[in-house]
Amino acid sequence: MSALSAKWRTFRGLSSSLKSLIVLSFVVALGSYMVTPFIGVLMVQAVGLDVRLAGVLVAVATFIQFGGSILGGLVVDRLGLKRTMVGSLAVRTMGLLLLGLAVKVPWVAYPAVVLVAAGPALYLPANKAYIVTCVSDELRPLFLGVSSAALNAGMGLGPLLAAVLIDADPVVLLLGAAALFGLITLAHQLTMQPLARRQDAARGGVTVDGPAPAGKLRTLRGALRPVVFTALAFYLYFFFQSFLGLYAAGVHNIQVLGWAMLVNCAMMVALQPPLAGWIARADYRRLVAGSFALMAAGTAVMSLGHTAALLGGTVLFSLGEVFLFLRCDLEMVDRIPSNPTFAFGVQRLTAGVGGLLAGVVGGFLFAHYESAHDLGMFWTAVAVQCAVAAAIALVLGGRRTAAAAPHDERADLEVVS
Repeated sequence: MSALSAKWRTFRGLSSSLKSLIVLSFVVALGSYMVTPFIGVLMVQAVGLDVRLAGVLVAVATFIQFGGSILGGLVVDRLGLKRTMVGSLAVRTMGLLLLGLAVKVPWVAYPAVVLVAAGPALYLPANKAYIVTCVSDELRPLFLGVSSAALNAGMGLGPLLAAVLIDADPVVLLLGAAALFGLITLAHQLTMQPLARRQDAARGGVTVDGPAPAGKLRTLRGALRPVVFTALAFYLYFFFQSFLGLYAAGVHNIQVLGWAMLVNCAMMVALQPPLAGWIARADYRRLVAGSFALMAAGTAVMSLGHTAALLGGTVLFSLGEVFLFLRCDLEMVDRIPSNPTFAFGVQRLTAGVGGLLAGVVGGFLFAHYESAHDLGMFWTAVAVQCAVAAAIALVLGGRRTAAAAPHDERADLEVVS
């Protein structure tokens, strides 16, 4: 009870801007995941694209969404954190409007998907950097965890709501999401306060923009291992996110996707914050290898085909996510501490590379097994790749044991993201 009271007192002491951002993070994820998991289904069933072309389009969009985040630091330097978030949300709103039009005018799908992807490319690094800038180093894991929980709550509820609307009318879904993002953009403008880049107390409050480009490259050499494992993690994750909808539509009812995503995100919300301190302290090599092994087990179970297997496999896969993605975030911030925007931009660039490869490879794999009338083998192929990633982690994971090992306050709170 005392630990819970301490967390509540800490939250009450936050600035109104940071409280608003945490709440808005939930709404952003809710709106995003009313559309994101269904992009492949919309491209194939509503717009009429071939599944291979849809896979490539989703791959390119994923790369833009994640890889474009490397520009986040440059944009923030020019516009600031608040303006970057507001501008990126406006871009996504326009993309969703065009995507609704693409159902009637198919060629509009191409610029629409690019705009839908470009918004988050800048928004999420600025979002995380705003949080990191607002709190002390000791509280950083806690509030990244709270933000992650808010995002995952929205990610879980969004697909469940959208699964009902997409069967009724895809245009209503897309235009409704666009209207929601218009309101979210306005809310950011009205509730968020402009914020300077993080101060370096040792320099008497002078703003520190981070290392020069040459210094960034040197810093990245020390972060090479988490960069590689982040790319692998997202490569495997995007098989799950990008193709689960097509699989559910082909084997089950599309509404199964909503339940699977709810399970996935509910586990992130329920498990990641209380386990965060342990995740930060755990042996890096074993944690990463074990996470990939759980993802392998989950996709192997999903290959059995029935609804219970799909949901049970999602549970195992999600457990791997709980451990893996948080530790990847912490490793990057720990190794590039002077510039969190750059660190999260690099993190998302590697995610974009992984997502690009998953979209291209997954599109052709899915088409192959669909034509062979054996979609279960698609998940078997993913499971084999997860197992290979686990073996790579065991061999190349190194000996690093903790990411920003918690001090007393962090241990008391027992929460990290």
